Amino acid sequence: MRYLGKRYQEFVVVYDISSDKERAKIDKTLKNYGFRIQKSVFECKLNPSLKKRLTEELKKLNIQTGFVKIYELTDIIDAQTIGKENKTIDEEDAFIV
Repeated sequence: MRYLGKRYQEFVVVYDISSDKERAKIDKTLKNYGFRIQKSVFECKLNPSLKKRLTEELKKLNIQTGFVKIYELTDIIDAQTIGKENKTIDEEDAFIV
């Protein structure tokens, strides 16, 4: 995908945080960059500038009770979704760790 001459890449962001307060901060931040595909997994389309901004925001949260990982999806030839995608999962307040 190209937008205004900047290349966007697919990323998967996962987290495993035990503190409810820290988890809520991560969740709020990630909702600004992508959409939830599981309770602690987000899919994001980011250009280099957005990825840098997201990384900086996550670092500023100074997470102490777990981790966040950002995986770049490279060389995707074919990605398929089997079954019904739940695009409304963000509306739920429960978290599973």
